[in-house]
Amino acid sequence: MFPAVFVLLLTPGATAESSLTCTPSSPGSHSLHYSLTVLCQDGFVQPSFSAEGRLDGQAFLHYDSGKGRAEPQGPWAEDFAAETWDTEIKDLTENGRDLRQLLAETMSLQEEKGGLHSLQETVGCEIREDGQARGFRSICYDGKLFLSCHLETHGCRVPQSLDQTLAMEIKKSWDTDGFQSKHYRAHVQGELCARLQSYVESRMGFTDRTVAWLQDEDRVNQDAQQSGGVLPDGNGTYWTWVTINIPQGEKQRFTCHEDHSGNHSAHPASSGNTLMHWSPWLILAAAVVCVISIMF
Repeated sequence: MFPAVFVLLLTPGATAESSLTCTPSSPGSHSLHYSLTVLCQDGFVQPSFSAEGRLDGQAFLHYDSGKGRAEPQGPWAEDFAAETWDTEIKDLTENGRDLRQLLAETMSLQEEKGGLHSLQETVGCEIREDGQARGFRSICYDGKLFLSCHLETHGCRVPQSLDQTLAMEIKKSWDTDGFQSKHYRAHVQGELCARLQSYVESRMGFTDRTVAWLQDEDRVNQDAQQSGGVLPDGNGTYWTWVTINIPQGEKQRFTCHEDHSGNHSAHPASSGNTLMHWSPWLILAAAVVCVISIMF
């Protein structure tokens, strides 16, 4: 018997129909995080800062406050609506202002203010495999972890470092007024986690898609097929798979079948890998790969 595997690679922006849905509970977790960096030269905090946004580890925006605009990274982000960019710029501007104030406060607590210093904040949300959302925030001073905040517990941890005493002073001021933990918990656990869910759905760009095997152009019984989940491929695409057992010598009777916006596509099962592109009118191309492995 040949176990036949139908692997569907999906590029963000492609549209099709399938029984698979993009949900946080699908295999693998999803994350959205932003990294902001501010600098201080000889005690003076620089007015400009830079930021980068990443979805599932892949950059999708770069922001330079000097230019005052967010630049998309990759084809998927280029399709953002204007209001989406307005929201991103507004949040990054506010977070950059807060981070500059924090760097100024950090420098005011030190006697030696000469040289170049940096403060980097990483903030975001992660949706785990079980669908639970977790917000996170960490701050690095001169490239070393300074504060690590657990938004679920409203607390921050100060790791051991040469700047531990300085970090404790910052943490103490936060604990006193309570604003930092409340503000960031509401922002991250609420706004950013909702944004993550929206971006994942937008990037994967598909719901209710049918992926199946046909035998002599008739659909194989669903009980004879084993479906996989939706997984990121690390290169901007996502993939899923469906397997069946094919009797030896009969693989020519089977085809991989996929419904695509009413355009039904069927691809013959073959040994090795076959790469086929979808309709050329798609904004972004996707690929269908049929993989046959032989069991002895």
